[in-house]
Amino acid sequence: HRPAGRSTAWPGRRADRRCYPPRVQPFTFATPVRFADVDHAGIVYYPRFFHLCHAAMEDFFDDAAPFSYPDMINKKRLGFPSVRIDADFSAPLMYGDVVIVTLAIVHIGTTSVRTRYEIRRKRDAVFCFKAEITTVMMDLDAKKAVPIGDELRRVFASYLTTGDVEHKPG
Repeated sequence: HRPAGRSTAWPGRRADRRCYPPRVQPFTFATPVRFADVDHAGIVYYPRFFHLCHAAMEDFFDDAAPFSYPDMINKKRLGFPSVRIDADFSAPLMYGDVVIVTLAIVHIGTTSVRTRYEIRRKRDAVFCFKAEITTVMMDLDAKKAVPIGDELRRVFASYLTTGDVEHKPG
């Protein structure tokens, strides 16, 4: 017997639209390290890791959302600027490496989303970078935070995870 208002699939969690099961697979994005990504030392210049995260987020919108990120910015006049970044760098990447970027949503707030990114080298699965980036949905004309709508909230919820992002290169 379960208490009223509780989900059988998720014991102890209320059965409402903000209670989402964790996703089995995160969103993945693969790309080669380009010549423009490396510095004079021959390794990826650290800001380029954040560029890779943003590129994965743009592809996430193309693949998972009902509209592209450019359409959201240009037509809907909404954006997701970063307001907090926590990052760890653990191994270098070099020109010619292929990287696998995984993206998973770790928190959905009223106006914010916290996304976890992990970057690994494809050839040996070495973990190179991890970041959690908090973004806030912003009305680009008013320059103010706005609540995340139900349609986009459902998209983020389908990638909500509670554990570390894991991806096996393939």
